[in-house]
Amino acid sequence: MKLLFITPTLPHSRVYSGSIVIHHRMRLLAERGYKLGLATFLKPEDTPFLDEVRAFAPDLETRPLPPPPSFARLLVSHTVGSVPWPFARYNDAAMAACVGAMVARGRYDAAIAEFTAMGQFLYRNPFLPAVRRIVSVHGCAANALRKSLHVAPVSLARLGKQLALPRLEQWEMALYRSADLVLTLTETERQELLALEPNIRTAVSPYGVDVERFRPLPRGDEAREEAICFTGFFRDEPNCDAVLWFVQEVWPALRKRFPKLIFYVIGSSPPPAITELGRRRMGIVVTGEVNDMAPYLARCLLYVCPLRIVVGFSGKILQAMSAGLPVVATSLAAQGFPVEPGHNIMLADTPSLMIANISLLLTDRVLRAKIADRAREMVITRFSWPRCVDTLEAALREVVS
Repeated sequence: MKLLFITPTLPHSRVYSGSIVIHHRMRLLAERGYKLGLATFLKPEDTPFLDEVRAFAPDLETRPLPPPPSFARLLVSHTVGSVPWPFARYNDAAMAACVGAMVARGRYDAAIAEFTAMGQFLYRNPFLPAVRRIVSVHGCAANALRKSLHVAPVSLARLGKQLALPRLEQWEMALYRSADLVLTLTETERQELLALEPNIRTAVSPYGVDVERFRPLPRGDEAREEAICFTGFFRDEPNCDAVLWFVQEVWPALRKRFPKLIFYVIGSSPPPAITELGRRRMGIVVTGEVNDMAPYLARCLLYVCPLRIVVGFSGKILQAMSAGLPVVATSLAAQGFPVEPGHNIMLADTPSLMIANISLLLTDRVLRAKIADRAREMVITRFSWPRCVDTLEAALREVVS
């Protein structure tokens, strides 16, 4: 089977967040005999990884990432533009032509758009020949916007989101209806999509984790700092909201109880509101983009995931669990996981409960180890990458038959 992947960034081995899903899907499919191509936007810093990706996707074409839209273009995309925000961020006629030319030249059996924003190159693309079209949804934009309204304060920005939502939902659902298959990362999100648009063909292909790359330290807690951490791609609003809420509502009490405690905020594209925390708040370290998450996870005692806006699947929790860290998360962040509160995770939806659970794990080494061990066992059993790609293969065979 020949498959063309269309991605927003180059899926090399050092990416994280949702892009690491693409890397492992493509790597394992190539190992299993699939012939792969790739059309992707390329950031200059990812150029050294081109040969690595060509090893599993020899037919590789790149385009420079379009510049951020001007305020005028952003305003139009929210109102009457043909492509709504956030899809307008990746709107590029040259990429549309590139995808069409690759499908025609390579005679692919299916084209897979990873992230809904890239689905626009399979939807109303005048350059695209007949091909089976698959959209892999890492997070429904309309659902994300709707959920963000529940926690957003009253403001002009909130009003703008409310006004943009109907058009965004209409455009996004039309994109899904046009696809031969829509993949989601969890059953929960599949059901949420079907509630919005019943007339789409869906399947679940879950997030996984590299259990060898993310593994506990041999010496356990002896090699760790008195530190907690959160990881994410901070161009995404849910990750920014999580950090800002945690620092405002939880961090002051924790820092008072544990004066030497460090909070690592790890991930690319932190906005000024996040980077300022590292300068103004004691004990907070904002790393920005790092080459590898694993060493940062290895230095901490536990992982916090205070997400209040959740779409898709919080694969960051899997990485932390695989690395041997106990996790304290909101119940929303843990949706889609087969977890048992108090057994392999600690759940907390209020500041007071989050403070209590984090404090307990920081002071009880035995409990910390038990929860971490049970969580890693669950990850190995249910979420290793080969198991997750098995489900993707099954879905592909149903569509391409």
